[in-house]
Amino acid sequence: MKLYPFFFLLGMTSAGFSQITLDQSDMPVVGDNIPRKSDTMTVLQGPGGSGPNQTWNFTATSNFVISENTSVVSVASTPNGNQFGTSNMAMTTDNTNYLYFKNSAQSFSTQGFSGDLLGTGVINAVFTPDLTLHQFPRTYGSSFSDTYGINVTVPGQAINPLISQIQFKRSSLVKDTTDAWGLLTTPHGTYNVLRVHTMAISVDSIFALPIFPPTWSLVSTSSDTTHSYSWVGKGGKLAIAETSFDTLGMPNIFKWTELPGIGVGVEDNVEVALSVFPNPAQSTLTVTADSKWLGETITVVDVCGKIVHREIMTNTSTLLNVAHFSSGSYILHVGPLKSSWIKE
Repeated sequence: MKLYPFFFLLGMTSAGFSQITLDQSDMPVVGDNIPRKSDTMTVLQGPGGSGPNQTWNFTATSNFVISENTSVVSVASTPNGNQFGTSNMAMTTDNTNYLYFKNSAQSFSTQGFSGDLLGTGVINAVFTPDLTLHQFPRTYGSSFSDTYGINVTVPGQAINPLISQIQFKRSSLVKDTTDAWGLLTTPHGTYNVLRVHTMAISVDSIFALPIFPPTWSLVSTSSDTTHSYSWVGKGGKLAIAETSFDTLGMPNIFKWTELPGIGVGVEDNVEVALSVFPNPAQSTLTVTADSKWLGETITVVDVCGKIVHREIMTNTSTLLNVAHFSSGSYILHVGPLKSSWIKE
C-alpha cells in the first residue's frame, strides 16, 4: 500500500529568472480548484540536475495522460473532518476521498486521509505525528527531516472470509531537501521554481486477526526507500510538477499543474506585456511588444550575465535567429520589460 505519493504536494510560480522563496501565502486556500494532468506512463528519464541556475524541459509525454482537478474544501464540509484535529483545509479529486492539511506561518503539514482506499469501507488514517510538507520560509538549500506513523484496522472478510480484522502499521522517516532552483518547462508553460527532493524510509507491518483463534499475528513486515521530486513556485497552489520513482529508480508518474496566469514573463509592475515564443526555442524566437517600445534595444543575456545579442526593435513583432545560441536559459530585455526563455 503506497501512501506517500498522495502527500507529494504544494507549490507555485512567478515572473523573472531568479531564486525564489515560498511562505504561507503560497499555499492553497479553501475554494481553490486546481486543474492538473498526470502522465501515468511517463517517458522522462530522470529528475535532471541539482544546484543553482538549472533548466528542466519536461514537455515530452506518453499517450497515457489523464486530467484531474483538485478541490480545496473546508474540513467541516467533509464526512469525517472531526477525526483530524487542527486541520484547516482538505483536498479531494473525487469528493469521496480526502487529504487533511494544516497551514500555518511556520509550516504546511498533512494530518492524514479519509476514504475507501481498499474497498473495505471508509478508513480514517490519522498521522501520528503530522507529516510536514513545507517549513517556511522555503529557500534553495533548506532542509528538514520529519517522522509520521499510521495505525489503521479494517474488516478482513472482504480479503479472506476466515479473517476478522486486518491491521496496517507504518513508521516512516522523511528527509526533505530544496536542492535546486531554475527554470522548469512543462507541457503547460515555463516557470521559475525551486526543486524539492524527498526521500521516505518506511517500515510497514501487517497483522491479521482470524475468526478462530481470535489472536493477532504478524503476517508480514517490509521496508522501502522511495525518492520523489517536486518543482514548486509562486502562485501555483500545488507542485507545478512532480514525479515519483519505481523500485528500479525510473520515473513512473509525472504530474503537472495547469492553472492559468502563472509562469515566467513580464515583471508584475510592468503594465505592457512582452511576449517571447516559442518557449523553448530551437532556431527562431519571436519577440512581441507594444508600439511604445519601438526604438528600444532588444538585449539577450545568458545566466552568467553576459550579453549575447543586441538589436534595435523596429517592429512590434521581431524575429530573432537563435540557432547559434548555446542550449540553456536566457533573459531577454526590451527597455524595462524582461522575459525568460530557454534555448533547446
